[in-house]
Amino acid sequence: MQEKEFIQDLESKVIEKLIGRFNLLQTDKEKQQVVTDALDEVCGHLERKLILEEVKALETEEERKKFVKDFLSYDVIQDFLSDPDIEDIIINSLNPIYVHHCQKGLVKTKYRFETQRQLDIFIKKLVIFCGRTELKKINNMELPNIQGRVNIIVSPLGPQLTITKAKTEPLSMIDLVEKGTVTTDLAAQLWLYVEGLTVRPANIIISGGPGCGKTTLLNALFSFVPENERMVIIEDTLELNTQFEESCSRLESDENMDMTTLVKNSLRMRPDRVIVGEVRGAEAKDLMTVVNIGKHCIGTIHASSAREAIIRLQNEPMNVPEILVNLVDVFIVMKRFNFKDKVYRVAEEVVETGGMEQKTVLLSQIWNFDHKQNKFNQVSPSTIFRDKISKTSGLSPKEIIEEVKVRSKVLSTLQERGIRSMKELTLFCRAYSKDPALTLSKLGLKREEILQS
Repeated sequence: MQEKEFIQDLESKVIEKLIGRFNLLQTDKEKQQVVTDALDEVCGHLERKLILEEVKALETEEERKKFVKDFLSYDVIQDFLSDPDIEDIIINSLNPIYVHHCQKGLVKTKYRFETQRQLDIFIKKLVIFCGRTELKKINNMELPNIQGRVNIIVSPLGPQLTITKAKTEPLSMIDLVEKGTVTTDLAAQLWLYVEGLTVRPANIIISGGPGCGKTTLLNALFSFVPENERMVIIEDTLELNTQFEESCSRLESDENMDMTTLVKNSLRMRPDRVIVGEVRGAEAKDLMTVVNIGKHCIGTIHASSAREAIIRLQNEPMNVPEILVNLVDVFIVMKRFNFKDKVYRVAEEVVETGGMEQKTVLLSQIWNFDHKQNKFNQVSPSTIFRDKISKTSGLSPKEIIEEVKVRSKVLSTLQERGIRSMKELTLFCRAYSKDPALTLSKLGLKREEILQS
């Protein structure tokens, strides 16, 4: 038997032993031990049965370590998973593998799986690595340590796989400023929406098409959530990065617990905020009910404009009454576009809701992005939300406008000084919420001087 065929046979037997032994949060060392134990079981069995003489090829410790290392790799896509510029990996059976590059868009690669058996073993390994026990017709799974998500469809034309990578280091709001997704002025306004001066956060829906940056923006907004607020995050596939959220609960829907059940149950978990990774169905109505009883919510939805998002919320399968849709304070619309062979993502518009008129939710556009001039425009001041927060906080509208200006200066100063990681920004914003004056002084800034400039 050829060495490649022997290794594939051995991998198949090891996979059978590994069913149910993996989970998403195991360390690399734990995974290596689990595979080593399974390999020992298989080799011991083969030696006893004298079925394969080739088992002697794994006699040395070095050979066994190499087998375990190769087994735990991701075959021909390993390099793609390690490349920070690659967002998605697309495998259509034995055809060439395509990737979504963050700058170049969809790119055909020179790599492919050579045989159906090689691909089948790779898929079985994915299922095991993701902590599952069997392959179904449609599979949505998380990569170990929440490195991303995997969608596998069993098609008559061969397996169709889409692997969407998670950012190892999630993009912060400063990163998004540097990428041109938002400006510091707009980011300061988003900071005010999310934090709400710790007294009245906004209920926010982020909308847009696939791959436009909705989840990336939602992740970045977590830096603005005060430290003492508990979040319950609900997703149908785990995507969000919550490494700095110690009091947060992560929930995932499956065939036994749908999104609606999880949203309803979230109220028993004492949340300050309920975050829904993607609003798709009947859970939308329950989410708006959560808002109606005084909790604060953020979610994403597939829609190309604020008005379209409202129409989707009001119709099947969501069926949210108009009066409840009006409880959303802010719609942020994300847009992805190509320009000169590069992919850009921008917050195309920010819209506040302004009450009801003849069963229609009134909208006030605050920011938009001018594609012709490639710049952001503040269309109108944030009067509606500003007045809501003014009533709750006791601050005058003028003081709230000044606060946004101060925060814009803070963000631009952080950018200038290279303070840009998610961790650094989260710690800074939380410190600012507790003691703005002290936190400003650490940057060498004074509120009065900022307002006079």
